[in-house]
Amino acid sequence: MVSAKMANAQASPRKMPKLDGSADNTNGDSQDNLEQIDSIQTQLDSLNDQASDEILKVEQKYNQMRKPHYQKRSELIAKIPDFWLNTFMNHPQIAALLDEAEEEVLRYLTQLTVEETDDIRSGYKIIFQFRTNPFFENTQLVKEFSMSESGEMGTTETKISWKPGMALTEKSGADKGKIKVGAKRDREDPFSFFSWFEDNSMGGDEVGEVIKDDIWANPMQYYLDIDEEEEELEDEDGDQDEEEEGDGDEGDEGEEQVE
Repeated sequence: MVSAKMANAQASPRKMPKLDGSADNTNGDSQDNLEQIDSIQTQLDSLNDQASDEILKVEQKYNQMRKPHYQKRSELIAKIPDFWLNTFMNHPQIAALLDEAEEEVLRYLTQLTVEETDDIRSGYKIIFQFRTNPFFENTQLVKEFSMSESGEMGTTETKISWKPGMALTEKSGADKGKIKVGAKRDREDPFSFFSWFEDNSMGGDEVGEVIKDDIWANPMQYYLDIDEEEEELEDEDGDQDEEEEGDGDEGDEGEEQVE
Protein backbone atom coordinates (compact mmCIF):
# COMPACT_ATOMS: atom_id res chain seq x y z
CA MET A 1 0.00 0.00 0.00
CA VAL A 2 1.38 3.43 -0.87
CA SER A 3 2.05 5.54 2.21
CA ALA A 4 -0.27 8.53 2.40
CA LYS A 5 2.65 10.71 3.41
CA MET A 6 4.77 9.47 0.56
CA ALA A 7 1.92 9.60 -1.95
CA ASN A 8 1.07 13.20 -1.12
CA ALA A 9 4.59 14.42 -0.50
CA GLN A 10 5.30 17.71 -2.18
CA ALA A 11 8.18 20.11 -1.82
CA SER A 12 7.04 23.03 0.27
CA PRO A 13 8.69 26.42 0.02
CA ARG A 14 10.85 27.36 2.95
CA LYS A 15 11.61 30.82 4.25
CA MET A 16 15.30 31.30 4.80
CA PRO A 17 16.25 33.28 7.92
CA LYS A 18 18.49 36.22 7.24
CA LEU A 19 21.47 36.52 9.57
CA ASP A 20 22.90 39.85 10.62
CA GLY A 21 26.04 40.21 8.50
CA SER A 22 27.25 43.33 10.25
CA ALA A 23 28.90 41.48 13.13
CA ASP A 24 31.59 39.58 11.26
CA ASN A 25 32.16 37.27 8.33
CA THR A 26 30.99 34.27 10.34
CA ASN A 27 27.36 35.27 9.88
CA GLY A 28 27.90 35.59 6.14
CA ASP A 29 29.41 32.10 6.00
CA SER A 30 26.48 30.71 8.00
CA GLN A 31 24.04 32.31 5.57
CA ASP A 32 25.84 30.69 2.63
CA ASN A 33 25.78 27.30 4.38
CA LEU A 34 22.06 27.60 5.11
CA GLU A 35 21.32 28.42 1.50
CA GLN A 36 23.33 25.39 0.35
CA ILE A 37 21.49 23.17 2.85
CA ASP A 38 18.18 24.54 1.59
CA SER A 39 19.20 23.78 -1.99
CA ILE A 40 20.10 20.19 -1.05
CA GLN A 41 16.81 19.79 0.79
CA THR A 42 14.93 20.94 -2.31
CA GLN A 43 16.73 18.27 -4.31
CA LEU A 44 15.83 15.66 -1.69
CA ASP A 45 12.18 16.72 -1.79
CA SER A 46 12.22 16.33 -5.55
CA LEU A 47 13.67 12.82 -5.22
CA ASN A 48 10.99 11.96 -2.65
CA ASP A 49 8.32 13.06 -5.10
CA GLN A 50 9.88 10.90 -7.81
CA ALA A 51 10.05 7.96 -5.40
CA SER A 52 6.38 8.45 -4.55
CA ASP A 53 5.46 8.35 -8.24
CA GLU A 54 7.55 5.23 -8.84
CA ILE A 55 6.08 3.45 -5.79
CA LEU A 56 2.59 4.32 -7.03
CA LYS A 57 3.32 2.83 -10.45
CA VAL A 58 4.60 -0.39 -8.87
CA GLU A 59 1.56 -0.62 -6.59
CA GLN A 60 -0.78 -0.08 -9.55
CA LYS A 61 1.02 -2.83 -11.48
CA TYR A 62 0.73 -5.33 -8.64
CA ASN A 63 -2.89 -4.40 -7.95
CA GLN A 64 -3.69 -5.60 -11.45
CA MET A 65 -1.65 -8.77 -10.91
CA ARG A 66 -3.51 -9.53 -7.67
CA LYS A 67 -6.99 -9.37 -9.25
CA PRO A 68 -7.17 -12.93 -10.67
CA HIS A 69 -5.94 -14.30 -7.34
CA TYR A 70 -8.59 -12.33 -5.46
CA GLN A 71 -11.21 -13.64 -7.90
CA LYS A 72 -10.17 -17.26 -7.40
CA ARG A 73 -10.04 -16.77 -3.64
CA SER A 74 -13.56 -15.29 -3.63
CA GLU A 75 -14.92 -18.24 -5.62
CA LEU A 76 -13.50 -20.69 -3.09
CA ILE A 77 -14.63 -18.66 -0.08
CA ALA A 78 -18.19 -18.62 -1.43
CA LYS A 79 -18.27 -22.41 -1.03
CA ILE A 80 -17.52 -22.24 2.71
CA PRO A 81 -20.59 -21.66 4.92
CA ASP A 82 -20.42 -18.63 7.24
CA PHE A 83 -16.87 -17.79 6.15
CA TRP A 84 -17.27 -14.02 6.41
CA LEU A 85 -19.41 -14.23 9.54
CA ASN A 86 -16.69 -16.19 11.35
CA THR A 87 -13.98 -13.94 9.96
CA PHE A 88 -15.72 -10.80 11.26
CA MET A 89 -16.52 -12.38 14.61
CA ASN A 90 -12.89 -13.40 15.09
CA HIS A 91 -11.62 -9.90 14.37
CA PRO A 92 -11.62 -8.04 17.72
CA GLN A 93 -12.34 -4.60 16.27
CA ILE A 94 -15.16 -5.66 13.96
CA ALA A 95 -16.65 -8.07 16.50
CA ALA A 96 -17.05 -5.11 18.88
CA LEU A 97 -19.60 -3.63 16.45
CA LEU A 98 -21.74 -6.73 15.97
CA ASP A 99 -24.89 -7.56 17.88
CA GLU A 100 -26.79 -10.83 17.61
CA ALA A 101 -29.15 -9.62 14.89
CA GLU A 102 -26.25 -8.41 12.73
CA GLU A 103 -24.45 -11.69 13.19
CA GLU A 104 -27.55 -13.37 11.79
CA VAL A 105 -27.51 -10.99 8.78
CA LEU A 106 -23.87 -11.82 8.08
CA ARG A 107 -24.76 -15.49 7.70
CA TYR A 108 -26.12 -14.44 4.30
CA LEU A 109 -22.91 -12.62 3.27
CA THR A 110 -21.32 -14.66 0.46
CA GLN A 111 -18.67 -12.32 -0.92
CA LEU A 112 -16.64 -9.35 0.23
CA THR A 113 -14.60 -7.36 -2.27
CA VAL A 114 -12.39 -4.30 -1.91
CA GLU A 115 -11.65 -2.28 -5.05
CA GLU A 116 -9.20 0.61 -5.03
CA THR A 117 -9.40 3.44 -7.54
CA ASP A 118 -6.94 3.24 -10.44
CA ASP A 119 -4.78 5.99 -8.98
CA ILE A 120 -5.04 4.37 -5.49
CA ARG A 121 -4.79 7.78 -3.82
CA SER A 122 -8.35 8.98 -4.32
CA GLY A 123 -10.29 6.21 -2.62
CA TYR A 124 -11.73 2.69 -2.63
CA LYS A 125 -15.00 0.84 -2.25
CA ILE A 126 -16.12 -2.16 -0.24
CA ILE A 127 -18.68 -4.44 -1.90
CA PHE A 128 -20.81 -6.84 0.15
CA GLN A 129 -22.71 -9.58 -1.72
CA PHE A 130 -25.66 -11.25 0.06
CA ARG A 131 -27.93 -14.18 -0.61
CA THR A 132 -31.66 -13.57 -0.44
CA ASN A 133 -32.37 -12.93 3.23
CA PRO A 134 -35.22 -11.94 5.56
CA PHE A 135 -33.67 -8.57 6.49
CA PHE A 136 -33.41 -6.49 3.29
CA GLU A 137 -34.14 -6.65 -0.42
CA ASN A 138 -30.62 -5.79 -1.60
CA THR A 139 -28.28 -8.51 -2.82
CA GLN A 140 -25.37 -6.06 -3.04
CA LEU A 141 -24.36 -3.27 -0.67
CA VAL A 142 -21.53 -0.91 -1.62
CA LYS A 143 -19.75 1.64 0.55
CA GLU A 144 -17.47 3.93 -1.44
CA PHE A 145 -14.77 6.14 0.03
CA SER A 146 -13.53 9.09 -2.03
CA MET A 147 -11.17 11.96 -1.35
CA SER A 148 -12.71 15.41 -1.65
CA GLU A 149 -10.92 18.46 -3.09
CA SER A 150 -10.28 19.61 0.47
CA GLY A 151 -8.47 16.35 1.21
CA GLU A 152 -11.18 14.87 3.45
CA MET A 153 -12.49 11.36 2.92
CA GLY A 154 -16.22 11.21 2.24
CA THR A 155 -18.48 8.23 1.62
CA THR A 156 -21.49 7.20 -0.42
CA GLU A 157 -23.49 4.10 0.37
CA THR A 158 -26.14 1.88 -1.14
CA LYS A 159 -29.48 2.66 0.48
CA ILE A 160 -30.52 -0.44 2.39
CA SER A 161 -34.05 -1.52 1.50
CA TRP A 162 -35.01 -2.99 4.86
CA LYS A 163 -37.97 -5.34 4.90
CA PRO A 164 -40.91 -4.32 7.12
CA GLY A 165 -39.98 -4.44 10.79
CA MET A 166 -36.40 -5.57 10.07
CA ALA A 167 -34.49 -2.23 10.00
CA LEU A 168 -31.63 -2.77 12.42
CA THR A 169 -30.48 0.84 12.40
CA GLU A 170 -33.68 2.72 13.22
CA LYS A 171 -32.68 2.91 16.88
CA SER A 172 -29.32 4.49 16.04
CA GLY A 173 -30.46 8.11 15.88
CA ALA A 174 -28.33 11.10 14.89
CA ASP A 175 -25.08 9.73 16.31
CA LYS A 176 -25.14 6.41 14.48
CA GLY A 177 -21.87 5.02 13.21
CA LYS A 178 -19.62 7.12 15.43
CA ILE A 179 -18.18 4.36 17.59
CA LYS A 180 -14.40 4.28 17.81
CA VAL A 181 -13.02 1.03 16.44
CA GLY A 182 -11.87 -1.25 19.21
CA ALA A 183 -13.78 0.60 21.91
CA LYS A 184 -15.63 -1.54 24.44
CA ARG A 185 -19.28 -1.62 23.52
CA ASP A 186 -22.37 -2.36 25.57
CA ARG A 187 -24.96 -4.52 23.80
CA GLU A 188 -27.54 -1.78 24.39
CA ASP A 189 -25.31 0.73 22.61
CA PRO A 190 -26.89 1.96 19.34
CA PHE A 191 -23.62 1.84 17.41
CA SER A 192 -23.30 -1.18 15.19
CA PHE A 193 -21.90 -2.57 11.97
CA PHE A 194 -24.85 -1.47 9.85
CA SER A 195 -25.03 1.95 11.46
CA TRP A 196 -21.40 2.32 10.39
CA PHE A 197 -22.37 1.27 6.88
CA GLU A 198 -25.16 3.86 6.66
CA ASP A 199 -23.06 6.69 8.11
CA ASN A 200 -21.78 9.10 5.45
CA SER A 201 -20.02 11.75 7.52
CA MET A 202 -16.74 13.24 6.37
CA GLY A 203 -13.45 12.31 7.93
CA GLY A 204 -11.37 9.20 8.56
CA ASP A 205 -13.06 5.82 8.68
CA GLU A 206 -11.31 3.30 10.90
CA VAL A 207 -13.76 0.48 10.17
CA GLY A 208 -13.28 0.84 6.41
CA GLU A 209 -9.50 0.89 6.82
CA VAL A 210 -9.62 -2.26 8.99
CA ILE A 211 -11.68 -4.10 6.39
CA LYS A 212 -9.48 -2.93 3.50
CA ASP A 213 -6.02 -3.26 5.00
CA ASP A 214 -6.51 -6.07 7.49
CA ILE A 215 -9.43 -8.38 6.76
CA TRP A 216 -9.38 -8.18 2.95
CA ALA A 217 -5.60 -8.58 2.88
CA ASN A 218 -5.70 -11.90 4.76
CA PRO A 219 -9.17 -13.14 5.77
CA MET A 220 -7.90 -16.67 6.48
CA GLN A 221 -5.94 -15.37 9.45
CA TYR A 222 -9.19 -14.36 11.15
CA TYR A 223 -11.39 -17.18 9.87
CA LEU A 224 -8.97 -19.67 11.45
CA ASP A 225 -8.47 -17.32 14.42
CA ILE A 226 -4.71 -17.49 14.07
CA ASP A 227 -2.70 -15.46 16.55
CA GLU A 228 0.39 -14.17 14.70
CA GLU A 229 2.51 -14.04 17.86
CA GLU A 230 1.58 -17.60 18.83
CA GLU A 231 2.30 -18.76 15.27
CA GLU A 232 5.74 -17.14 15.37
CA LEU A 233 6.47 -18.79 18.74
CA GLU A 234 5.41 -22.18 17.36
CA ASP A 235 7.71 -21.69 14.35
CA GLU A 236 10.58 -20.78 16.66
CA ASP A 237 9.91 -23.82 18.86
CA GLY A 238 9.84 -26.03 15.77
CA ASP A 239 13.16 -24.64 14.57
CA GLN A 240 14.67 -25.14 18.01
CA ASP A 241 13.47 -28.77 18.14
CA GLU A 242 15.00 -29.43 14.74
CA GLU A 243 18.30 -27.94 15.87
CA GLU A 244 18.31 -30.09 19.01
CA GLU A 245 17.55 -33.20 16.96
CA GLY A 246 20.39 -32.29 14.62
CA ASP A 247 22.81 -31.89 17.56
CA GLY A 248 21.70 -35.26 18.92
CA ASP A 249 22.37 -37.00 15.61
CA GLU A 250 25.85 -35.49 15.45
CA GLY A 251 26.54 -36.75 18.99
CA ASP A 252 25.45 -40.27 18.07
CA GLU A 253 27.73 -40.25 15.04
CA GLY A 254 30.64 -39.14 17.24
CA GLU A 255 30.06 -42.02 19.67
CA GLU A 256 29.97 -44.52 16.83
CA GLN A 257 33.31 -43.24 15.53
CA VAL A 258 34.91 -43.57 18.99
CA GLU A 259 33.80 -47.16 19.20
